[in-house]
Amino acid sequence: MTGKKGEDQKRENKEKQVEQTADQIEVDPADSPEEESQKETNEQEILDGVLDREGNNWEQEKEELIDKIKRKQAEMDNLRRINKMEQAEAREYALYDFLCKLLPVLDNLERGLESARADEDVPQAHVEGLEMIYKQLYQVLEQEGVSAIEAAGAPFDPNWHHAVMEVESDEVEPGCVAEELQKGYRHRKRILRPALVKVCRE
Repeated sequence: MTGKKGEDQKRENKEKQVEQTADQIEVDPADSPEEESQKETNEQEILDGVLDREGNNWEQEKEELIDKIKRKQAEMDNLRRINKMEQAEAREYALYDFLCKLLPVLDNLERGLESARADEDVPQAHVEGLEMIYKQLYQVLEQEGVSAIEAAGAPFDPNWHHAVMEVESDEVEPGCVAEELQKGYRHRKRILRPALVKVCRE
């Protein structure tokens, strides 16, 4: 009996020690539900912050790309416009050179026509043929934008007239063209050849 009581007493002492040890053990704060919830909240906030930064970076990159595309598009539009202008200018310059070379032909045809009209031995049919050729050639030039520069009696304009001499004249006012020596022509707004004129002295 004494031995059994002794064993029971030992068992009770061990249980008391276990209870005391359990009471003395501190609970890890990280293992508490509140701390776990707070930890998850912090992690979610960090993740949301990362996603927000990545989203902002993506929006910025997208805006930069759109801006680059717009600039490239504007550059392409400018290049196309410049190319069209250069092509149009090249065509106009080519036509300008051709028209300048054609003017002496027109002058000679006009002189031949005036000579034929003044010569009574030239048949009228020949005169009419020359007139028809001259008229057709002049119409073609007009269709391309060529026109004669007004000279006789007009105020002298150094942009359109080339004065070779000054003369006294009672028929025109001083500073005006007294006589046209050679016709001048222009192609639209550009001068092909200035008119050679005599100017009334002021």
